[in-house]
Amino acid sequence: MTKRILLITHAIILLVLWVLAFFTDGTGGGGDSITHFFFAQLAWKEPINFFDHWGKPFFTLFASPWAQFGFIGIKFFNIFCGVFSSYLTALIAIRLSKPWPWAITIMAFVAPAYYTFLFSGLTEPFSSLVVVGAVYLCLSGKMGWGLFLASFLPFCRSEAQVFLLFFFVFAVLNKGWKLTPLLLSGYLIYGLVGSLYLESPLWIFEVPYNPTGSVYGHGEWLHYVNMLTHMLGVPFIILAGLGLIQFLRKAFIQGSFKWKSELWLVHGIFFSLLVGHTVVWALGIYGSAGLSRTLITVFPLLWLIMLDGLILLKDTSAKLFAGRSYILPLTIIIIQAGITFTSPVSKYYYNAHLKLNVEDRFINSEIGPFIKEKYPDIRHFVIDKPYLAIGLGINFIDPQERSNWNVYNHLDELTQPSLFIFDQQYITVQYGIELQQVRQEQKLEELHEWTSPSGLKYVLFQKK
Repeated sequence: MTKRILLITHAIILLVLWVLAFFTDGTGGGGDSITHFFFAQLAWKEPINFFDHWGKPFFTLFASPWAQFGFIGIKFFNIFCGVFSSYLTALIAIRLSKPWPWAITIMAFVAPAYYTFLFSGLTEPFSSLVVVGAVYLCLSGKMGWGLFLASFLPFCRSEAQVFLLFFFVFAVLNKGWKLTPLLLSGYLIYGLVGSLYLESPLWIFEVPYNPTGSVYGHGEWLHYVNMLTHMLGVPFIILAGLGLIQFLRKAFIQGSFKWKSELWLVHGIFFSLLVGHTVVWALGIYGSAGLSRTLITVFPLLWLIMLDGLILLKDTSAKLFAGRSYILPLTIIIIQAGITFTSPVSKYYYNAHLKLNVEDRFINSEIGPFIKEKYPDIRHFVIDKPYLAIGLGINFIDPQERSNWNVYNHLDELTQPSLFIFDQQYITVQYGIELQQVRQEQKLEELHEWTSPSGLKYVLFQKK
């Protein structure tokens, strides 16, 4: 009965979020979200996109059918991934004999941030589904399938390569060492199939993802812990802390902790990501941008830790209130709900991910319609702001439809009719090209200028 209720509950949540996605116009809050969508959309036309490290090959494979329906399609896909992750996590809680598995749903969706990241083209919601799917299979007596699925994690998120170590240890400790070669399946399959397009079965290592140092900078050691406080809310952070206390209590006092499974597949994977991102951000290495969204990949495992905290509250409440085990857990859930529905942090996440910002709305209402009406025959644009591609109805990564502003220094090589859109936010910052400099270029003709509500200039040029 519990599983049936969980399934019905998650089906309702899925439908509600799909309806919300249909009636909101946000793109998930940034250029990466949009660019991942374009990678998936173009993959059927340019199959090499299925093997692009930045695009995340395994994500592109599954997201590409949904992306053919436009950005709404990829939002529907990520919402499905997020809701299904919650459902599988609740089933894992049942497998681990944890009380109150239904509370996983509350932890997933009564928090300021998690559900808002699903309204995007980002790879993290799908990655979290692959993580929790592999863990569920391993704990359900289907270790071979679990290890096989886990082998594709490096093609969802580059940092997920570390997770394979924990699946390996789990398999060895649970008499599955003969199955451990399955953890290489993803590398072998992608290596062989990708060699058809990249000419070498070792392309995975020969064309690595972002091997250089950070172009963003670095920050404090507690950066990601602070981010978790914003993403979860203080009451749920308290639950996470109590969950760690419950872990120590079960491991060293009760002696009931499942150290052959839960230690590696839940705590091990979660803390490997948290600690790993903390280190690379603090040291400013491996291109870290300090993005909070990277933690979404292991949020389902964090929910299991938080559930342990709720169980500790349940046991404590039973002792303090004459068997009324629900008083403390219910109190903290009510406080959390109040914070989520009223706090400025929740409003920020909602507006940032589900609503277009001022600049993008301006592109939709002014720039896109003007260019489509005045220059309907031109299908190649020189732009760097990803949302301009959506406003113009082109694919941002299709070289037949778009070039970046690097071509400004090679104008003679540009033979097709093209429109240049200069925007202060990207061109000046990324290329050091000033508007006055472009206006003095004899090979370009200025056609139109816009000033957005926030004061940024967009200027349209055409090659003479």
